Amino acid sequence: MLNLQTESRLDATEPRTGSVAVVMPIPNDPDWTIFEELSEDVPIIVVDDSDGKLAPPPRQNVRYFDYAAQREVMGDHWDAIPHKSAATRNFGHYLAYKEGYDTIVALDYDCRTRAGWLAAHLEALGPVEEGPALKGHWINSVEAPGFYARGYPYEHRYSGAEPEPASASGVVKVNMGVWDNILDLNGIDKLQAEPPYGPELKSERNRIALGNIPVCGMNTAFAAELTPAYFFLPDLWVAGAWQLSRHDDIWGGYILKKLMDVRGDLFAYGNPVVEHTRQSKLERVVVIEHWMHLMSREFYECADEAASRLRPAPYAEMFGAFTEEYLAAVSRSRAPRHYVDIYRQLGEWMQRWVACFR
Repeated sequence: MLNLQTESRLDATEPRTGSVAVVMPIPNDPDWTIFEELSEDVPIIVVDDSDGKLAPPPRQNVRYFDYAAQREVMGDHWDAIPHKSAATRNFGHYLAYKEGYDTIVALDYDCRTRAGWLAAHLEALGPVEEGPALKGHWINSVEAPGFYARGYPYEHRYSGAEPEPASASGVVKVNMGVWDNILDLNGIDKLQAEPPYGPELKSERNRIALGNIPVCGMNTAFAAELTPAYFFLPDLWVAGAWQLSRHDDIWGGYILKKLMDVRGDLFAYGNPVVEHTRQSKLERVVVIEHWMHLMSREFYECADEAASRLRPAPYAEMFGAFTEEYLAAVSRSRAPRHYVDIYRQLGEWMQRWVACFR
């Protein structure tokens, strides 16, 4: 394990020591040169979603876990891990949690790290006093005017919905870095207008989100204690015909943020910025995101109802209670029947994740 001592950027006064692991899901061989600024002292857990086709790891600090290795680790909980989607990263988070790392850093295989990347993440975590914040129903992590992060609801894109400046005190347990070059927007928004790409997108400072925020999992650091409540949701097929995708971190992050709010823990976003280097085929992205947009409102209603019944507790206990309340809310939902079927399947996946931590 890597031991690091850092002092929080967001006005923390007490340094902390902790162990850190980086988790990356990889479906095919990446360009390892984009991680040149990532110290070779940092352990990297690679979740191999390539059917075992990856070339040997280029560094001694990199560990690959293909399906067979994951099965060996998970044992009876193998069926809790989604595969063939970004949600396969759940395995890496689970392993880092079980191995006792204090902080888990999630990174996508197509994100170029820059000097100070890891230090900036660690500095953003920890206690804050009167840290800068934005307060609103929904908060947009993309600062370029007229553009919204993937998953930001269309029904909240109107004048007057903008959050207001505020301040917050407490402990930051998630820090979400942002991105330049290929922005993480809804695919259809990229077809509507050409997004900006350059250095003007870089955040000047971190802020605390006092409200809902689209949680992107490609460049995020979080306290390992949150792992039992941070479940990336799997891809599913609506009515057996249409793929529901790219909701894994957005909907899973929505649940985590609700539980953090119940506990009073803080979510920060901004630095460090990575370069997102790859644009997936937009036509495909638009198709697989389509059902996320159609189904999100009733999903959030069920999640909100479940979270409203919770009391502060350890995250494993809270997520277990949330899952049962969520399934009860789904059973009462007046959403279309094929929506309700998907919500129920997601709840069953959550139940399997809950069982991993008992």
